[in-house]
Amino acid sequence: MSNQSAGKDFLTWWREDFGPALIATRKALEPRIQQWRQIALAVNNALNDFIKEHRENIELWAQFARIYPQLEPYIDRIASGLNDPDFEIANDVVELAHIFSAIDLQKDPSSASLLDVISGEAFQNSLTDFYSGMTLDANRLPLIKEALDLHNSGKYAGSICLLYGLIEGVLTESFEKANYIIINQQRINPVKVDGSVNNKSNLTGLVPKLEHAINRQDQLQSYYSKIKTYELVAGDAEETIPKTRNKILHGSDLEFNTEKRSAQLILWLYSTVLQVRVLGI
Repeated sequence: MSNQSAGKDFLTWWREDFGPALIATRKALEPRIQQWRQIALAVNNALNDFIKEHRENIELWAQFARIYPQLEPYIDRIASGLNDPDFEIANDVVELAHIFSAIDLQKDPSSASLLDVISGEAFQNSLTDFYSGMTLDANRLPLIKEALDLHNSGKYAGSICLLYGLIEGVLTESFEKANYIIINQQRINPVKVDGSVNNKSNLTGLVPKLEHAINRQDQLQSYYSKIKTYELVAGDAEETIPKTRNKILHGSDLEFNTEKRSAQLILWLYSTVLQVRVLGI
């Protein structure tokens, strides 16, 4: 139904009534239109930033979606490993897409396991590839490969001792590169938020370094807390990474050399390499 006034032809109505009303409406909406444009631009920029930041994970999930029919027979077996309380790490600090994308589809699904994935070439290559793409010390890479070789050979005492050192080494170097600490000869001095250095303090051991990093309150604060408190044996507060490391390296734990513990530490090293990248390292 037209709003054209009675007694007016169309052109007169358009010129005298509709045209001015349209102009008035546009003027009234102009600020809103500009606001909507700004919102649309902000949403578009945010989406682009999200895609850039999470491109790797998006690509992994896209890959997962493409091969899901092939993966489906393996999922239940892998999921049972992920549901092991001692492997909550795999759900917590490692992207599941990295695990699923590393499943060996040539193996019998009935014998597939999370431990097989961690020992597999695809998963281990992704760890070394991630590390190679960072600015961390290249001399650590052969040691990572040696730890993986020891694990694959069933020499878990060797892989475990080496992995504990590698995790702390990656963290310590990332703290130094992020200017959280300064390593001066044999001393590790904490750097305060204002950039000043506490030369009287020496951060020896993994826990003091983690506590200092936690106090810096960066985007990895919760991750540092998890490394400090995570229980490798669920429900046992004495089985955290720092405490088990000390017991093993001081010789008081003589029953640590298991495939599960070695696999847990490979996952922790993997997650540490992934996490510290957000610091621009």
